[in-house]
Amino acid sequence: MTAHLTGRRGGPVLGVLRLLPRRRAALAVVLGALVVLCGAGLLAASGALITGASRRPETLFVLLPLITAVRLFGVARPALRYVERLVTHDLTLRLVGRLRAGLLAALVPLAPAALTGSRGGDLLARIRTDVDELQGVFVRLVAPAVVAGLAGTVAVVLTALVSPALAAVLALLLVVLGVAVPVLARRAGRHASVAAARADAAFGADLLDLVRGLADHATGDGGATARRVLEAHLDEQAAAERTSARLTAATTALREGVPALGLLAALWLVGWDVTTGATDPVLLAATALGVLGAFEAVGGLGAAYAAGEGVRAAAGRVADLEARRPAVTDPPAPSPRPADPTLRLRGVSLTYPGAPAPALAGLDLTVGAGEKVALTGPSGAGKSSVLALALRARDPDTGTVTLGGTDLRELALADVRAVSAWVPQAPALLGSSVAANLRLGRPDATDAELAAALGAVGLDALLDAPGLDGWVGEGGSRLSAGERARVGTARALLTPAPLLLLDEPTAHLDGPLAARLLDHLAGLDRAVLLVTHRPDALDARWRTVPLGAP
Repeated sequence: MTAHLTGRRGGPVLGVLRLLPRRRAALAVVLGALVVLCGAGLLAASGALITGASRRPETLFVLLPLITAVRLFGVARPALRYVERLVTHDLTLRLVGRLRAGLLAALVPLAPAALTGSRGGDLLARIRTDVDELQGVFVRLVAPAVVAGLAGTVAVVLTALVSPALAAVLALLLVVLGVAVPVLARRAGRHASVAAARADAAFGADLLDLVRGLADHATGDGGATARRVLEAHLDEQAAAERTSARLTAATTALREGVPALGLLAALWLVGWDVTTGATDPVLLAATALGVLGAFEAVGGLGAAYAAGEGVRAAAGRVADLEARRPAVTDPPAPSPRPADPTLRLRGVSLTYPGAPAPALAGLDLTVGAGEKVALTGPSGAGKSSVLALALRARDPDTGTVTLGGTDLRELALADVRAVSAWVPQAPALLGSSVAANLRLGRPDATDAELAAALGAVGLDALLDAPGLDGWVGEGGSRLSAGERARVGTARALLTPAPLLLLDEPTAHLDGPLAARLLDHLAGLDRAVLLVTHRPDALDARWRTVPLGAP
């Protein structure tokens, strides 16, 4: 089961709640209510026991039921709390797993075309910060509200057995502390939690951009502008947190004051009944302390209301991301994958959203089986756009892209991408071993085949350090840019794809290494479509297709 927060009746927050296992959620609520009632019962039984003992009964057997009740409630409360914590933590972990899996499943069809223009830090913030915020939707919102209603109702009913007037007062004070105070606090600080969440997300996005462009910042103004932006986000967070702190202080004072009123009401009303002989004196302390303990039922509602805006904002941002439509989708009835891997572009034009001019206009290109084709031209000429069309990361505005004579739009996306092995200019590497990164291309590859692929791209030295089982660092940080690019190329060589799509594979290599790699690619028995800014390094085995600037 995965998270789909869009298209749900009731909004994205209810979409999150529908991911909760209902039986476990109900069990957690019941356990929470029993914990509150056991606490109130422990106070009530203790008060009754103290009062009863003060009357010096002739035998302790008179107090035995009260002694047993105190022991029962004293043992049951921590035991129930422990079980309740286990259930709620299990619920939270299940919810987070479903949210993350659903969000990542929604992101996969969007990449890369539908995510163009999205900041990596913003996407990371939604996956990390927003999902972390949503994981508390049950513990911080649902459970406190339902437990308050259930335990509060039981407490009022039990109080009414002793004093109906006190039960009415208790009900009123529970509503004041559980509803009126949080609602007023929410209105007073409506924008604080949302502002803090937005500032946190913006800080994460800008920080990631700063780290990625650290060299540019260092050679510019030394990162002063970036630091000012980050400090502005921190100031926004601090202002929002100060507002929240003031509201917390006010609600804390009310949270302590309202139960005191309940205690005074119990002493007054039940005490009056005791003086008139209508109520046993043992019930005075029992009822007063029991009423005091009943306010634990609404103790968590203030925090629940305060967290509500942040949870709602996080759910809305995640739902907005899920609502994005993929740039390409599978056809309703895909055609069989053709055996002929010939790629043809006929009269292809492509304009990116918001771009003033087309990236490609009327392009004709054929890459036959085993043919070696190199796309050259200045930056912005549309070379990488051709690779995107070949992968069907995008569809052309006009013209057709065919594989073996079949329009790519008539084929399943998995079939289109099984034919091609794409190597971007900056391949993504996992924070794992060299072998694990290579086996993304072919999981069943042997160590000898991995070593051969590394040798083909001039990375023989990696076999010694760090070695096939050596860690490449987070995102391949222990490797140079040229080594990362060649690991991506080696990974593509391991795939059985009949067409290789390579974007600037020699950009970070010196002359001899570039020549060695190009020579190996030219000798392959499969087609290669290469993007390069160095046409002078190509020999006669390559057909050069120059693309002009748009």
